[in-house]
Amino acid sequence: MIDTHAHLDMLPEELFKNTVRCLESGDCPEGITAQLDAVITVGCDKEEITKALSIANRYERIWCALGYHPYEAGKVTQNELYDLKKLLTEDKVVAVGECGLDYYRDIAPKDAQWELFESQLQMAKELGLPVVVHSREADEDTVAILKNSGVEKGVIHCFTGTEKLLKGALDLGFYISLSGIVTYKNAGQLRELARKIPLDRLLVETDSPYLAPVPKRGKKNAPYYVFYTLKFLSEWLKVPFEVLERITTANAVKLFDINPF
Repeated sequence: MIDTHAHLDMLPEELFKNTVRCLESGDCPEGITAQLDAVITVGCDKEEITKALSIANRYERIWCALGYHPYEAGKVTQNELYDLKKLLTEDKVVAVGECGLDYYRDIAPKDAQWELFESQLQMAKELGLPVVVHSREADEDTVAILKNSGVEKGVIHCFTGTEKLLKGALDLGFYISLSGIVTYKNAGQLRELARKIPLDRLLVETDSPYLAPVPKRGKKNAPYYVFYTLKFLSEWLKVPFEVLERITTANAVKLFDINPF
């Protein structure tokens, strides 16, 4: 299993230690028997970028994605973007992001979000890195900006969007990542869209410490709980767990160009 999106710097100490033990020795807590092969930890503001890179450099099976979340739009300076571009060349950095558009909360002006998103897409294109895209209630603009950018590889993280975003992303060659949200009782529309994701474009993530899947909903999430999302999807999609685990792991290895084995 590969958790393709976590915020390890935000995990409580016990969950962080459990994650490292699970990665390094295969000793996962709570009877989880599937192997956690790798984690992509994400830095999406100035402080978290530094922490994510530090964690990735300390642990062999942890890599990182670095970028600025749309909430940071209007606050990020040109010097900070210059510094980000330099950090993106580090060995353990495998993607740009999370970056994108968020219209759910009125935190940053749309024009500032577009500008920040486009600047990071340009970095990804120049450096040949995939992008980790955050899109919330901004499907049409997200697809339009991605198309215009010329970026050819990436993932829509924590997908909860419409069929328009799903089709637009797939047409661009992007992957779709599902989180624990797909296990929630009220996520019927998302589950139906999950059936339309080709298996060779499917990734799984926790977005930990947020969005713990059923049966851990309401608790702090951890990367090894990606097991429960995979288990749910294997039953929902009628694909044996071992097959789905192998496919999603191979997809993550291909997209992020990592070798955790």
